[in-house]
Amino acid sequence: MMKNKLRMPGLLALAAAAASLAFAGCKMDEEPTYTVWTGSALYADISITMSDGYFTRMELTNAQFSEWVSSSELNEYKHNWTESQIYDWFIGRGFSSTIANQERAWLMTINHGIIISRSGSVVDFLLK
Repeated sequence: MMKNKLRMPGLLALAAAAASLAFAGCKMDEEPTYTVWTGSALYADISITMSDGYFTRMELTNAQFSEWVSSSELNEYKHNWTESQIYDWFIGRGFSSTIANQERAWLMTINHGIIISRSGSVVDFLLK
């Protein structure tokens, strides 16, 4: 009976050490990342009408998304971004903080979507 009592603390210590090692590699405070594609085009080359300084967004079906990604050379512009990096993309294109947060949040709630922003003769897009 005495031998069993001496072994239990050793087993508990071993189990605790194993659990610590298992979680040591996990980074619990890291933001999740999302696969997004970014790019630019000439406004004259797209079929969407929008005023300079404005943007539009569209939710895409899985089929539309697959067609878009497979029919273009987007892999060159593929990123794994956090929500903070997505927010920064909006800020870098002149979106206000409020609108950047709203659009970032919208992207997080859908499977696939695209946001197109026009600045003069150039449009920038963010595809998720």
